[in-house]
Amino acid sequence: MAILHVRIKKSDENITLSKEILAQKLTLIRATIYKDIAVGGQDYNGSVFIDLDFFNGFEVTTNLNDNFLILPVAYDGEIQTRQMDQEFQGEDIKSSFNVKVFYEDNLGNIAKAPMKSDASASDDGKIIWIDLYFQIQSLFDYSTY
Repeated sequence: MAILHVRIKKSDENITLSKEILAQKLTLIRATIYKDIAVGGQDYNGSVFIDLDFFNGFEVTTNLNDNFLILPVAYDGEIQTRQMDQEFQGEDIKSSFNVKVFYEDNLGNIAKAPMKSDASASDDGKIIWIDLYFQIQSLFDYSTY
């Protein structure tokens, strides 16, 4: 078993890995959200929605009509860790892919989630980063040996 770790710092970010990971079962085992809570701030209406490029359409089905990974977010709590056990039949994960973070605003619209790196450093209550930890079967392509 191996671990795929993805750290998200922006609401629209290109992630680069050291290698491509071939299609295999992925299990989301932990998600950690680190927020700046110095002066209260953004509540994200209880959750954020993660759009991972390598989820191509049928990993998650919701009434939001998108293929989002949904993570709970509390109003308070600087570091929020959730132990998970969500299995996915993943597609190939290219060495470079895009990830977007959304939330449902107070009008019920899905909008890009305010992240600390997207705004000025004086904005409080924003997510500084999100860590996703996936357990995967292998980092290696044994068919090339």
